[in-house]
Amino acid sequence: MTVTLGNEAYQRASGLTRATRRAARRFAPLPAEFTFTVDVEDHAGDARAAAQTTRLLDLLEEADARGTFFVLDAFAAADPALVRRIAARGHEVASHGHDHRRLAEHRPAAFRAGMAAARDRLAQATGTAPVGYRAPYFSLTPEAAWVPEELAAAGFAYSSSVLPAWNPMAGWPGAPRRPFLWPCGLLELPVPVARLGPFRLPFLGGMYLRWLPPWRLRQFVGRWTREDAAGGGLWSYCHPYDLDETEGLVRRADAGAFGSLMLWLNRGPTLPRLQGLLHGRRSETFAARLPALRAGAGAWAPAPAGQPMLAAG
Repeated sequence: MTVTLGNEAYQRASGLTRATRRAARRFAPLPAEFTFTVDVEDHAGDARAAAQTTRLLDLLEEADARGTFFVLDAFAAADPALVRRIAARGHEVASHGHDHRRLAEHRPAAFRAGMAAARDRLAQATGTAPVGYRAPYFSLTPEAAWVPEELAAAGFAYSSSVLPAWNPMAGWPGAPRRPFLWPCGLLELPVPVARLGPFRLPFLGGMYLRWLPPWRLRQFVGRWTREDAAGGGLWSYCHPYDLDETEGLVRRADAGAFGSLMLWLNRGPTLPRLQGLLHGRRSETFAARLPALRAGAGAWAPAPAGQPMLAAG
């Protein structure tokens, strides 16, 4: 009995290694430098997210990599010790907002007050005020075009909140796909997307990274490398629950029945794909890459509805 379990464990580990190597080959055309990012949020309303976040910290340590962790305010309030550990292990702590609602659901005054409290909480936990922000659902959309000015006024240096394509959850079709500067001077780091017919998908993160078949993932890597690599804004993203294969189905009001099922199933490929992405590649925090990313960013001013966008640089 012991031998059988040992063989099974060995075969599982061996299979994971092969899966990681296959993933590394698919990601090989991507630039050598990127940023591994995590949206830290309490997906199931319990402590599971903390355990999975620790797994991600261990994964980065094994790869001698540094990442940027966007921490939701409720999570920071519930587990400030974990926030301190993220910073102590050499990673950037940034803000994922004061609640997990789409930006268009907020009003400027309430958003301003909530973000001030969230930023202050992270500063108290780590000793350093965060310079980065990521909107829940990448929901910096035309309906929330007032947000960059609020972020800049609050002391943030960059945002990573625009999905530059149509998406059923949130998106800004027509926004630049490379890093750009808002009129207020805030740097925006859009989600890396790759073309599939008339659509563009965020292929290096979350549910997309888990569900894309290997041949499609390889195709997207090639297309992004040909079309957008010169911009230098490569990054991946994941959530703690993306690794949690033993979690039960969580029925999320924001995703509906089908969306909740898709977010729950097929979590097995996440770890080897993240390991493959890190293999032979250097992950630096957004904060460390900020001068270079800012230097290469053009300006972009969203125009009023019905008018063309204005771009320069």
